[in-house]
Amino acid sequence: MKGILFITALAICFCSCNQKPGGHHHLDKKALVARQDSLKDDLLKTDLAFSQLSDEKGRNTAFLAYADSGATMLRKFSPPTTGVDAIAKLLAQFPDTDYKLTWLPVACDVALSGDLGYTYGTYTIESKGTDQFGGTYCTVWKRSKTNGWKFLLSSGNDGVKPNE
Repeated sequence: MKGILFITALAICFCSCNQKPGGHHHLDKKALVARQDSLKDDLLKTDLAFSQLSDEKGRNTAFLAYADSGATMLRKFSPPTTGVDAIAKLLAQFPDTDYKLTWLPVACDVALSGDLGYTYGTYTIESKGTDQFGGTYCTVWKRSKTNGWKFLLSSGNDGVKPNE
């Protein structure tokens, strides 16, 4: 019996020593990194499409189109607004017909799991007159297989002049 246990242990040892370092685990990591890079590209494109929709159809339409059902918006001098219905009510109080809101992402990252990410960058608001101002923003995103990227959290800060 001791001989069988010894041979079994020896066989296990030889089998484990025969594997190349970084073998298939290394390939899995490369595949994960390639997937993550692809998702980052997709997230940046989504954020740009979000801005383009805001430019073409207005901020209110864009924010409702890209909000997750449980999204939260953080606004200056206001408590957080959570839920797409509450966001719709908030936005309805502020018509977006007299100005144009656009933004440009500077960077993003996506979790290795592929279901969460964030973007940040600068935004510009142009009124129908000549006023123009801007700031910075950060958006946290959630990805689902059926709905693509939707924002979970949106926040911005005033104070950056356009084109800085």
